Amino acid sequence: MSKHPNHAYWPVILCLLSLLPVSSHALHSHTQIPESVYDLMNRYKIPRDSLSLYIFDLDHDHPIVEINVDKPRHPASTIKLLTTYAALELLSPNYTWETRFYIDGKLKDGVLEGNLVLQGGGDPFLTREKFWHMLHTLRARGIKHISGDLIIDDSLFENEQGSPGDFDNHPYSVYNTFPYAALVNFQAQQFVVLPQDNHVLVYADPPADNLEIRNNLKLVSGRCYQPGTGIDMHVTHNDSQVVATFSGKYPAACGERELLRSIIPNDQYVYGVFKSLWKEMGGSIDGTFRTGTTGLPDKPFYLEVSNPLSDIIISINKHSNNVMARQLLLTIGQIKKGTPGSKSSGIETIREWLDSINIHAPELVLDNGSGLSRKTQISARNLGKLLEHAWRSPLRAEFMSSLPIAGLDGTMRKRLRKDVPVGNLRIKTGLLRSVRSMAGYVRSETGRQYLVVSMQNYPGIQNTTGTLVQDELLKWLYKQ
Repeated sequence: MSKHPNHAYWPVILCLLSLLPVSSHALHSHTQIPESVYDLMNRYKIPRDSLSLYIFDLDHDHPIVEINVDKPRHPASTIKLLTTYAALELLSPNYTWETRFYIDGKLKDGVLEGNLVLQGGGDPFLTREKFWHMLHTLRARGIKHISGDLIIDDSLFENEQGSPGDFDNHPYSVYNTFPYAALVNFQAQQFVVLPQDNHVLVYADPPADNLEIRNNLKLVSGRCYQPGTGIDMHVTHNDSQVVATFSGKYPAACGERELLRSIIPNDQYVYGVFKSLWKEMGGSIDGTFRTGTTGLPDKPFYLEVSNPLSDIIISINKHSNNVMARQLLLTIGQIKKGTPGSKSSGIETIREWLDSINIHAPELVLDNGSGLSRKTQISARNLGKLLEHAWRSPLRAEFMSSLPIAGLDGTMRKRLRKDVPVGNLRIKTGLLRSVRSMAGYVRSETGRQYLVVSMQNYPGIQNTTGTLVQDELLKWLYKQ
């Protein structure tokens, strides 16, 4: 054959090439995904144009698969990769949040004649245990009785508009919790349902002084999840008191069960948990709570520092914590644009930063930074560019350590255990109704490094189908 074959032969040559199996060498150029992926989509009647897929060869510095990569898609929780990595560069991995306590009055012989001020610093991970430690420290530093109020200063962040139930009509689901500068324990109570000898015990952790539990559950025999059994929870708000009423028939065979709910408004929640824990420690308070700011001294009575950002993003990405991501977006806005931190200032800051690293994403809608949104959108190519930038960055180790490891932890802990050795897939997943997405890094069995972004938007794709498609893609890419 000559160097320049006759044009008449090209159709035959192209036809023969299309029949060749995909090999590692073929991945040096643009290629197609295996038919097994499309077979799955055809079997479940999922149209091919519902998939956006971007696979980039990090060793050879070019994309190898590009399918609908410039089409804006709903990314669900994979957008947290943008929020968390931007924070690493904009704030630094060792950035910390400060929760401050001030005395508005005089402290003498264990009695605070005046108010205690809690100034929220936006800590995304101020858990029940850390809050207990703070109150214990206040006691150790001499406060035993407070004659005034607990003043909660939430002014560092702008108040979120709307209601937690606006997204999906589940206002008590913890994943819908709004961000607050003074956010304690994700504003959540864990209700423990525990069968006893002849009744069902229900209690809340952490306890809250302004929470009343009315337990009308009846203990029954028989198998768990039998028809006519279950737990119903009804919430009412009576002035400053919240009442959670539990009813229904609960089979003893179900054993202990935990319900995580957010049912108390944030400032009321902070005060209720504060008062309950404070009383357990032997402390007392005459007043109630109020919000706002007051004239404060330059130096706080007590200051508590959070975990560093490098730790915080592990919880955000591995466990897909929505409210922590939202806290982070507002923190970015507050630090870079000034108080109060807001969604708009956080989004503006991240857009400017993206432009500064030559990722121009006119299609991007960040909304709240967590992906818990029907407005959020990005293209697979631009999310892939972000992952490529992170891979080349000095902060790669901090970012990589935050990603779920397939078969080991986070949202990927149960996936691909038998198909891929632990440590080769670091993948952030995303899941909403009609949305299934993933983005992260793959180290193939031959040692090649790839990044992958897959986003599917189609009714029902959030069910098993979306997971099957993702797993088939990842198994194929690992074999390259």
